[in-house]
Amino acid sequence: FFVFSVAELRECEAVGSVCHPQAVCLKVQNNFTCDCNMGYQGNGIECEDIDECLTGLNTCSRRARCKNSLGSYTCECLDGYTGDGSICQDINECDKENGGCHCVDVDECAAGLCSPFAICTNSPGTYSCQCMAGYRGDGLSCVDVDECSLAPRCHFNARCINTPGSYNCTCLVGYSGDGTVVCDDVDECLVDNGGCQNKATCINKQGSFACLCEAGFTLINKTLCQDINECVELDNPCGVNEDCKNIDGSYACPCQVGYYRPTSNMDCVDMDECKSNPCHVNATCLNTIGMYTCTCKRGFKANGTECVDIDECSVEGTCHARAACSNFIGDFFCECEEGFKGDGFSCEDLNECSLSDTICPDFSQCVNSPGAYVCSCLNGTVAFNDTCVPPSPQCDPFII
Repeated sequence: FFVFSVAELRECEAVGSVCHPQAVCLKVQNNFTCDCNMGYQGNGIECEDIDECLTGLNTCSRRARCKNSLGSYTCECLDGYTGDGSICQDINECDKENGGCHCVDVDECAAGLCSPFAICTNSPGTYSCQCMAGYRGDGLSCVDVDECSLAPRCHFNARCINTPGSYNCTCLVGYSGDGTVVCDDVDECLVDNGGCQNKATCINKQGSFACLCEAGFTLINKTLCQDINECVELDNPCGVNEDCKNIDGSYACPCQVGYYRPTSNMDCVDMDECKSNPCHVNATCLNTIGMYTCTCKRGFKANGTECVDIDECSVEGTCHARAACSNFIGDFFCECEEGFKGDGFSCEDLNECSLSDTICPDFSQCVNSPGAYVCSCLNGTVAFNDTCVPPSPQCDPFII
């Protein structure tokens, strides 16, 4: 601890800014120095806290805990002791209300010490375990008693089923009752025909029932009568020209299309469909084995439902170019034009000049042309009323 004059303090303050905040400035002769405060160590410029608890530089009792702080430390007595930390004395807790000590009965039943299948009874200072009915053991360990393995307990038409701690008696399928005294036969056929379906007959039996199918049916899943497809199961059950048709509980053999059965006990024979005139009026019917065909007559064509007339004249080139085409129902006719000859499919020019020497009048010449002819007057004659006559001055002013 040093006392400086005001002047000295001012001199020290002038250099004191270099000292650590936890150091003091000291004048030594003509110099000044920085010295760390108590509880710190270092060169004065750098000062760090001294951990008195770690270095042992403390006055704490061995029954106290040392707590370090910046530049110092504190001593605090441990639990069960009292004092200032340097001196710690034991506290006698028993002097006050017996130290708070007291004892109560432990409920061992709450801890689940007995078997889950036992009844736990708690008493002061102890407990007991007793196995429940249907179990056996010391109470700490209890195992199920299999009552079904003991003397018979159920009806002879019942099944004994062991359960944890007990058992039950259940009448067998087909019987009804309490399982112990009564197990009577159940008539399954009284309810919904016993579940028998599709023309099945229910037959009750002792403890059971059965479903019977009619002829032509087979039993599926013991309750369902399913039709037998004789057309598949049997080997060609029908005759020649017959189709097999399955029906409920049986089958039938109708004649194939195009066949018929003259009498009920005869085979199917071919049907002459043409006798009933099934074709169009302008078609020809042709009977074949098992069927028939309709063919439109010449000059007709089918439009899908009937035979209609073919208009041959609408087709270019049907007749000759020098012929006229005339269409008729189911036919047509070609006729060469006037001045031509032929069958209409082939037409050639008719040379009228070669037919007769008198086709033209006197004093004229016949000149043939395609499809026609002309009479040309000769020697200066002129045509007049289909004749050739000399010219008349009355008719021609140029004749004198």
